[in-house]
Amino acid sequence: MAKILTDKEMLDIIRRAPQEMDDSNQYQRFLEALGDLIADHFGGERGTVTNDPGDKLGYTCGFHVDESVPADGGVYRRYDKDVKWKNGKEA
Repeated sequence: MAKILTDKEMLDIIRRAPQEMDDSNQYQRFLEALGDLIADHFGGERGTVTNDPGDKLGYTCGFHVDESVPADGGVYRRYDKDVKWKNGKEA
């Protein structure tokens, strides 16, 4: 019999992923897959997932603008405000 999860329960699993995964390579692959999912649904192209232990940001993932991202930056406009996209191009 299948376990039935609500959308909020699935989001909770994603939120808890760092504590649930013991292996950093597994977590990096998880973030790559999550980045692909975000790009598939909101546009853009996933870049590299990186982790610099000395960096206060921890793991990061770049997203590159392409024609599938709304001209105003779409969901990405709320984050990394040092980089702005306007009319589909980095400004």
